[in-house]
Amino acid sequence: MTILDQILTEANLDNHALVEASSKQLSHKTVQKARTGKRPLSKKMKVLVTEALNKTLQPEKLYKKEYLFPNNLSEELEENNESN
Repeated sequence: MTILDQILTEANLDNHALVEASSKQLSHKTVQKARTGKRPLSKKMKVLVTEALNKTLQPEKLYKKEYLFPNNLSEELEENNESN
């Protein structure tokens, strides 16, 4: 269980709640990928999911992307290679 999944489960929220809260292009598929944590998300998608979560739970608690999606070394290397 990922941190995002745990937060959404405790708040009794489904993926659709985040999609509805997002003002940008956020799909159910992206939220599901973030929730399961089986596939890596791009930095942009992590930001979108985090913003939607904060908007949904407002003003209960604000979360940071780094808390919801703790980076491991391989993801950091991939992001650095993409920016070069």
